Amino acid sequence: MAATPDLYVKEVRTSLRNNSGAFGYSVMITCSLAMLSAQHSSPNPLQIMLFALGAVLSFLVVEAVATNVFRRSLGGEEKTKVVALGSSIGVLSVGVALGATAAAGAWLPVTAAWLVGSFAASTTYLLLNAVEMAIARRVEETRRLA
Repeated sequence: MAATPDLYVKEVRTSLRNNSGAFGYSVMITCSLAMLSAQHSSPNPLQIMLFALGAVLSFLVVEAVATNVFRRSLGGEEKTKVVALGSSIGVLSVGVALGATAAAGAWLPVTAAWLVGSFAASTTYLLLNAVEMAIARRVEETRRLA
């Protein structure tokens, strides 16, 4: 049986809902790796591991703060419209995070830049993405009132 256009559109929405947050982060962290590579040439294996460690540590720190040292839930009841709009305005969080990477690459010794650059980029992205989601929530609340 052939898929109908309505079904296809529904599945595109599902794909967007399930991937929107990861998409922005993936673009940002990939470009951060490219930024540091452009500034310092290709990383060696230790620098790659430090880059990964910095990105992972940023999630640890932000999640620890957001959950009161893992004693509260992260929630997850955000409305789809808010997530869609918040993700759509992700250019701010991605752009500023890349700036944080570039700054680390410019100001720190090479090996330290791989750790700090990914940590700074990831932390910046997470915190600014929260601002974007708050803006999206306000827009959605305003739409409902109109």
